[in-house]
Amino acid sequence: GVCAPVRVVLAREMTDEPFGAFRFDGVVGLGLDSLSLDPEFSLFGQFARSAGLAEACFGYFLSRSDAVPSEIAFGGHDARRVASELQWTPVRRPELGYWQVGIRGISIAGQPLEACQSGACTAVVDTGTSLLGAPREMLRDVHVQLARKVAGNPERVNCRWEAGPELVVELDGGVRLALGPEDYSRAAAMRVVQASSNRTQVVCRASLMPVAPDAGLGGRAWILGEPVLRKYYTAYDWGTKRVGFALAKQPAEPTELEAPEPAAVHV
Repeated sequence: GVCAPVRVVLAREMTDEPFGAFRFDGVVGLGLDSLSLDPEFSLFGQFARSAGLAEACFGYFLSRSDAVPSEIAFGGHDARRVASELQWTPVRRPELGYWQVGIRGISIAGQPLEACQSGACTAVVDTGTSLLGAPREMLRDVHVQLARKVAGNPERVNCRWEAGPELVVELDGGVRLALGPEDYSRAAAMRVVQASSNRTQVVCRASLMPVAPDAGLGGRAWILGEPVLRKYYTAYDWGTKRVGFALAKQPAEPTELEAPEPAAVHV
């Protein structure tokens, strides 16, 4: 085992809401030292400085199945959870404290997003974000390009099984992340009622959230949350300040998924 002294701030009393509804026991911050009040408050930083780890690195696996737990590995990555070699990209501006990486370009269905050409966009790899974050000014266009009309009863449609365009994110260092509709889609279809004709269309949409401009991050910032982290195992090299991506070795999916409850929107 590895032991290291870590300073913490504790709350003696907490409200039942929302914490009573959470299934997890706590939140552990794994950002770089500069996000801490002091380096001695940085859990993994203290582990790395203790010289007890095989590598100053940790790996993160996010399971698609409730039958197989997600996991984090300290001191390296878990080779049992990867289906390809790790490809590394350097952390951009590590003094900010985020696992932030540079984006060379983003394309949807082979068409590049002009707003992210020539290094104008960055991305923060964030295990605490359940969606894929896109810059607020780009969100509508990205939603439109990833949305698709589907046939059938929306109550029986699972959008992760419906065909859709490929979303590709190219990072510094030649790392290429490719997401299909099974990765970025919300499972539930959405009913869209056209006001002029009162006709209903069934639409599949992406799991996107807006990211507000942040001058500190520099450029248009994306957040690589669960849609990326379910497909790719990620490793975080504390010593050389880089992030590694490899295809995750996921457990077998069930042969049939129950379609979720659809939503309805009037436009």
